[in-house]
Amino acid sequence: MDTLFPLIVLIQTALLVFAGVWFFRRNDEVPLIIAGLTMFFSSYRYFAVTQGWGEWIETVYTFGLPPITDEDALEVLPFMAFGEFVLMATYCVRMRRKLPVVAAEGLQRLPPRTVSSLLALGIVFFLLSEYARSAAFNLTSSSYVYLFPLTLIGVATLLVAAWRFGALYTPFQKGVCLLIVAAAAYNNFGAFLRFQFVGLIIGMAVTLSVFYAPRKRAVALLLGTIIAVLAFSLGGGLRQADNVNDKAAAFQRFDSSWDRLVAGEDANMLDGFAIVRFVYPELMDFTLGMEHLEVLTRPIPRELWPDKPVGGYVNKLGLRDASQGILGISQSIYGSFYGEGGVIGIAVFAVLYGLGLAAITEWMTTLHPFVYSVLRGLFVAWMIPLLRGGDLPGIYAWLGMSSLTVLMFAWSNRRLLKQGSQPATWSGPRPIPIRA
Repeated sequence: MDTLFPLIVLIQTALLVFAGVWFFRRNDEVPLIIAGLTMFFSSYRYFAVTQGWGEWIETVYTFGLPPITDEDALEVLPFMAFGEFVLMATYCVRMRRKLPVVAAEGLQRLPPRTVSSLLALGIVFFLLSEYARSAAFNLTSSSYVYLFPLTLIGVATLLVAAWRFGALYTPFQKGVCLLIVAAAAYNNFGAFLRFQFVGLIIGMAVTLSVFYAPRKRAVALLLGTIIAVLAFSLGGGLRQADNVNDKAAAFQRFDSSWDRLVAGEDANMLDGFAIVRFVYPELMDFTLGMEHLEVLTRPIPRELWPDKPVGGYVNKLGLRDASQGILGISQSIYGSFYGEGGVIGIAVFAVLYGLGLAAITEWMTTLHPFVYSVLRGLFVAWMIPLLRGGDLPGIYAWLGMSSLTVLMFAWSNRRLLKQGSQPATWSGPRPIPIRA
């Protein structure tokens, strides 16, 4: 066991280096996100806790489960590394295209009516998201209404891309864009909205960076990542404040936020996976794909299906109820795979997800450069909560809600975007051999 952790670190470091080389050669950041994020919430989390910088999450009082030990966490690490390897390998074998560098041309001649409708779309969805954030949720008690503010991520990314493509050319249009982006950033920063804020920052960073070659892109993505990580830790620090809604208090608790970052307190997916190992198959049978099926059944209102099964092992085992408040400990996407079928579940779903991620990436390169740049940003941003794992229906709703405004704009302007076609300077993808 003494050599297991160094071996896992060596494997994950090799995958991270490979992902970096892949990024610079193919302009594709997907493997880099998989390798970097997985290593942070697995090996680094284990190292931080065993060095005394943090503690494993409390499970006895919270769930009535055995406490997590260093040995429990160490047993989980190989499962995460295995899932990471299979996911990356499948993606890279299937993905045989070099991603394009976009030229910021093609939308300068948008009709004024289309530009106005784009800005109006942003304003309308901003107002709707604010309504959904307050009274609507209390009236409907719908989790999808609660997730509706995620549409602001798509709105902000869409407007920023439109500006970069030259579609916004008057001070008024740019002013409206800045106001919506600033309002979206302010409203999505907080103790319980951190992933929305990270999605906003990463989505805009990726969207703006597609105009640069890999070396310049790396600088832009690194800057966006640093801002997102710091904001995420600051938002996490608010959970310990007397008033979690006091956003200014986050900047007054910088020291505690830094401690959370160093200890990996906001990346406790290793802890979550250890809990999953307690549950499956000792307390519950493997779900055999039912958790993914819940992505389709979740939107069905319980009023129409009173006996609809509850989701998640916490609800199914009755480990917590509404009176104890909401508590989520994500187990990473690999933990979700494990709950579906153990090691075999990890292998099968990692292959399926690798194929799916590659297919979506290749499909996006066939779209108009403007739509590609926006959807690329949202897709990469969505991968963060996807790898984090947890509530899979909520994660897929994240992608749907954030992409809603973009798809509406693309559909309503499909003829215009077809006429614009791809600019002559669009550096389109080309098939390249596996050995390259």
